[in-house]
Amino acid sequence: MRPKSSPPKPDLVVLVIAFALIGMVATVAYQIGLYASVERAPIAKQAVAPKDFGG
Repeated sequence: MRPKSSPPKPDLVVLVIAFALIGMVATVAYQIGLYASVERAPIAKQAVAPKDFGG
């Protein structure tokens, strides 16, 4: 009689890569969701005169 064979264990490298990939996708999705609805700052049409800034 043969002893029952257990199913093969998942490879540790594959698990680490899958975990990292899921983390990266979640992070990028969060960033897109966070900044998608933010209004863009207007671009300046004219620079400040040099005499107006400094200390």
